Amino acid sequence: MSASSNTVLVERRGAIALVTLNRPERRNGVTLSMCEAFYGTLKEIAESNARLLVLRGAGDDFCVGADVKGSGEGEHSQPREDEPAEFYHSATLLHTMPQVTLAAIDGGCAGAGMGWAMACDLRFATSRARFSTAFLNVGVSGDMGLAWSLHHLVGGGKARELMFLPERFGGEDALSLGLVNRLFAPDQLHSAVLGVADQLASRDALALRLMKANSLSAEQLPIGEYIDIESARHLETTNRPEWAKLMAEGYARRKGN
Repeated sequence: MSASSNTVLVERRGAIALVTLNRPERRNGVTLSMCEAFYGTLKEIAESNARLLVLRGAGDDFCVGADVKGSGEGEHSQPREDEPAEFYHSATLLHTMPQVTLAAIDGGCAGAGMGWAMACDLRFATSRARFSTAFLNVGVSGDMGLAWSLHHLVGGGKARELMFLPERFGGEDALSLGLVNRLFAPDQLHSAVLGVADQLASRDALALRLMKANSLSAEQLPIGEYIDIESARHLETTNRPEWAKLMAEGYARRKGN
């Protein structure tokens, strides 16, 4: 898998697709062409045989949101109202693609960048990470699904507070709020997140994919309908010839811990 553009780099590492937002000189600030490249990259990965996606930023920041000054070549960060903007669904892809998605967050994470991070299945950060919804500060209502993700992660009341009062907060606060799963030292973040991805990649591919599907179904369905679907997927995994071997391997891992 090759780079979609010089602003979005893609590297295939076994079962893991490693995606890097690559405008470090602008703190990975987002432009229209970068959004389009990112959306195209996610579509390609969603249709691939990758099992996991790791999203990170180049340099000292994850992504500080829209680059309000553009690329310096007349490019802007937002489309006109009459322009199609399919790339806004990059957050949809991060949340719903068959692959498990992981965000590695260091430095600034704001606006659209925070929307992308919060849409991921798992989010890891450093103590020096700095978060802000930021949208109201620049007179916009918000994009990249951030209000939706925050509502599901922290509840409606806290989500509204974070959107309406866009103050900056650090990695420790993000951890206590449940916005990130774990904190790592800045010099260990990327290797640690790849370690988590490697651990997940070593698990059974079908079980991992159907577990992701269960997470999505659980968001959408009443419990009775959900359990019907969940149990069907469960039986799909347990009725395989290789399941006895997988059970034995799991038991051996438990004994070794």
